[in-house]
Amino acid sequence: MLGESAEAMAAKEMIDAMSAKGYWASPGGQTPHATLYAAILREINTKGADARFAKTERGRFGLNAAVK
Repeated sequence: MLGESAEAMAAKEMIDAMSAKGYWASPGGQTPHATLYAAILREINTKGADARFAKTERGRFGLNAAVK
C-alpha cells in the first residue's frame, strides 16, 4: 500500500486500504492495525537504515527511500 500511495500512512489507513483492494483480510483479530504498527516499528528498530519502512511523523510511515 505504501508503494501505491504518494503520502505516508497510519497503520489503520494501511489496513483499511489493503482490505478495500482485496490484498489482505484480517483473520479475525480485533486490532490488526496495532499488530501492523508494532511489526513496522520492530523492523525499523531492528534493521535501522536497512528497514523497508521509515517513520515520517508520529504514527505515520512511508517507504524508506534508501532501500530499493
